[in-house]
Amino acid sequence: MAILTIGDVYISINEALQDYETEVVKATDKITEIKVITGERSEARTAIHAILDKNNIPIQDPTGGLAKTSSFKGTEIEIRGEKIRLAYKAKGNTGSGGGAEATKLTESAQCVYAAIAFGLRREITNADVTKVNVDKYKTDFDINGDINKILNELDDEWITSCVLGANKLWNKFNGKGTYVFHRGSKDVGKIEAGFKRVKKIEKVRMDVNKWNPSDIWMIESDFHWDCLDKEMTLVGYNQCIQENLEKDKLIGVSLKKIYGSADIKQMNMQKAMKGRCKDYDGYTYSNDSIDAYLNLSGGTKIQYRSFGGKTTLTGFQGELKGTKANQGKISLGPTNMILRSHGFSEVPTNAAARVRNKKTRGSVIDEIKKGLRTYTKPKMSDTDIAKLFLNTKIVTEGFLYSKLQATQLLDIVTTIKNTEARNQLVEDLYLYASSQSKYSSAYYKLQ
Repeated sequence: MAILTIGDVYISINEALQDYETEVVKATDKITEIKVITGERSEARTAIHAILDKNNIPIQDPTGGLAKTSSFKGTEIEIRGEKIRLAYKAKGNTGSGGGAEATKLTESAQCVYAAIAFGLRREITNADVTKVNVDKYKTDFDINGDINKILNELDDEWITSCVLGANKLWNKFNGKGTYVFHRGSKDVGKIEAGFKRVKKIEKVRMDVNKWNPSDIWMIESDFHWDCLDKEMTLVGYNQCIQENLEKDKLIGVSLKKIYGSADIKQMNMQKAMKGRCKDYDGYTYSNDSIDAYLNLSGGTKIQYRSFGGKTTLTGFQGELKGTKANQGKISLGPTNMILRSHGFSEVPTNAAARVRNKKTRGSVIDEIKKGLRTYTKPKMSDTDIAKLFLNTKIVTEGFLYSKLQATQLLDIVTTIKNTEARNQLVEDLYLYASSQSKYSSAYYKLQ
């Protein structure tokens, strides 16, 4: 068996992590710690280990760091004195401060408040959220949050938000059915399990939160599971979700903290997505950054870069940036899936290996130099390019890895001559990052 190198390890890690949102939390010469953020932690860990095993990468339990402190077992790789640790974090977990528990509490609280509003058949105030009413309407919610904490530990902003959210749901759906409000229940698990079943059949690589970002579900008493149970395609499964949402039978709701007044609107309804929502509006490619931007109409941009450190050759993905805030991410795997679905070339996944290998590093530099001559505005001169590559503070291995993949992506996008095809491509990238793609299902956003 060939002796493994650090380059071999990073190639395998890039392959294993390409479909997941990642965040490098530590990067030194000896230790790299990567947070893998997913709504399917167990499945993600199994899939990542399968790829590492396939490539003969030795795996062990974490001996320290972020992966050791988590209650969910992480992954550690040690090769030639360097350690790489993976910690699997659920969506909504912001770190050691208990973000996941806080999310569970507030989402469960919204279910309880809504159940009380529907039980009382009117708008509520905080004064209505009592132990008596919780007990009275306990069959109208099914949650995994702590009731005692909901009643006693919810902060004032979330109390206000949950009241506003409950009243908006009551005004929107009262008289349309008898609902049970779910968060983390067996029925939620059943919905997500159905998605995982059909995506496995179709070999679609997609995180459950990108498929449907709903935090709570409203399930009407006479909702029938037949169509979800029997569907064998993702399109069919999504159609079943949408049809039942339109009939007010199965309603997924994505939650945002509400200030002032509440608004609720349907998202990712396929009939509403026939018109173009985003067009290609050029690119941004600077001389000394690790990124490239795909510019979209309306001031929206997708920033593609590595989310690792200067020495970490992994985590290349796109981040959706609106006029006010970041709005979602799309990793390399789904980016290539969308490119492939449109019949375009894919971004190569061997960037880390080429950067690590001294024999191929020269070709990496040549590609980036060509990109600097082509895409910078104003175009860089050969003299300025030469000066840049003499600056070792800027031109690190991390710079080469990220800038190479950003350049390769622009090489693909800018060579698409058909305007309609290019617009459709960037729109699909945008829709995926914002959980609104054709691969995603319909839901309501409450904000």
